[in-house]
Amino acid sequence: MKIKIFTKSLLALVTLVSFISFCINCTLEEENPTEARLDPGSLNSNPALEAAVAGMYRQFTAANQWGFCWIRAYGADDLTAHSAWNKQGYRDSDQMVLSSVSSRLFLSYNPFYTTINEANNIIANRENIEGTDETTNYFIGEAYFIRAFCYFHLTRTFGRVPMPLDNNITDNLELPKSEILEIYNQVESDFLMAESLLPDKYPGVPAAIRPNNGSARAYLAKLYMHWAGWPLKDTSKYAMAATSAKAVIDNSSTHGFALVPDMMTLWSISDENRFNSEIVFGVAHNATLSGRYSNRHTGRLGYPWPVRGWAEVFPEYTLFNEFPAGPRREATFRTEVTYRGNTFQWDELVDNQRGVNEVHPLYLKATGFLDEISTTNSATNMTTYSMRYADLLLYYAEATARSGDNSSDAWEALNKVRRRAYGHDINTSSSPVDLTSGDLAELAYTERKWELAGEFKRWDDLARMERVAEANANRSPLEPVGPILGDTSPANYFAPIPQGELDKSPHLID
Repeated sequence: MKIKIFTKSLLALVTLVSFISFCINCTLEEENPTEARLDPGSLNSNPALEAAVAGMYRQFTAANQWGFCWIRAYGADDLTAHSAWNKQGYRDSDQMVLSSVSSRLFLSYNPFYTTINEANNIIANRENIEGTDETTNYFIGEAYFIRAFCYFHLTRTFGRVPMPLDNNITDNLELPKSEILEIYNQVESDFLMAESLLPDKYPGVPAAIRPNNGSARAYLAKLYMHWAGWPLKDTSKYAMAATSAKAVIDNSSTHGFALVPDMMTLWSISDENRFNSEIVFGVAHNATLSGRYSNRHTGRLGYPWPVRGWAEVFPEYTLFNEFPAGPRREATFRTEVTYRGNTFQWDELVDNQRGVNEVHPLYLKATGFLDEISTTNSATNMTTYSMRYADLLLYYAEATARSGDNSSDAWEALNKVRRRAYGHDINTSSSPVDLTSGDLAELAYTERKWELAGEFKRWDDLARMERVAEANANRSPLEPVGPILGDTSPANYFAPIPQGELDKSPHLID
């Protein structure tokens, strides 16, 4: 496929590298993309479409900015927060007692519908674009991709939710909840459409800036993994997940996907590391534009109060204590912090302010490096990894095994991740590290626990396999947040729709 030359504003996007496609043009702060949505007739050319896509990404980045986006993920066995302060929403999730009035639950709900509204506007006006060309298709493909991503997030978090496919705001307030199968079918359709419209790879643009058709196919693999598990349990989808993942892996060089040799570099904000080959899709934040575009779930958010942190994301004790030794452990946790000339070990960082004494291990994935991000920086450039290539490799290994296959390619996918975890060359067999026998599905599933710890992925894995109760039974009694108080069965997996939405649309109350 011939790729057309980028417009001036798209070149500005690549030059400024402002997270995901947020800076699709250099007048981002001045344009008003909602004008196109309010007057559909004006969305009739590529420049107008470009502005609308910029508006969509603006909303999408805002939706992925704060840790509350993944509030349900705190019910897993890899995440916790402070036991007091203003962290009630996180604690509610951690203790399995989320309610419709849990603090900031709406940040995992409302911003995704705002993004969907922008995507719907773009898709609805597809036929109005004059002189449709490849560039037009790319923009439309991104709208399908982002809409699918948002609905997938919403249904994994809240279960049955309304599914507006147009921008009739009045009518959409009356929409009933769609069934999960209906939502999955729509998500599948949207990702397939995105795959058909997006290029193999945007020239010179990483997937943290714009998804390509490999990104769409990778997300189909993820969709099928969840479709095969709870709550739909259509196990025929495992084979489809394996096939989809394998298609991306076989064409990884075309899409620009590969494991980085040193996992430690993934959490660096240097330009040479931020936009790396491991990003299948992600959010490349830019804190220099304004706080609206920065990453607000890293940096200060991963530190405790004694070093002026906000204490929002920590590893749970059991996961930290059981985590396998090796380079991956070092690339996952922070065990030493220097603040105002004093060096602390993680277990010395006791919060004795406000009458609360507790201590947590730290995630390097959350704090970043001290020589790049200070303990008081709450607006960072750290990339949000929506999906890493390691994530996809492990999906492939697990899906292949759960579909009844035991191919050498699936074992190799698992072993590539393991080799890096133990400091070995990714592409060279290593007898102490490589696995060649055993339950491949469970080995890959467990490997995901270690590889993706702290990246808001563990909850999804526990839920699709109905293992939340099992994981929480292993919770340390020393965990400051305290014991589980709520139901750990599948009946309590989905978060409730926020009260503000129920007030506007009472028919959504179950």
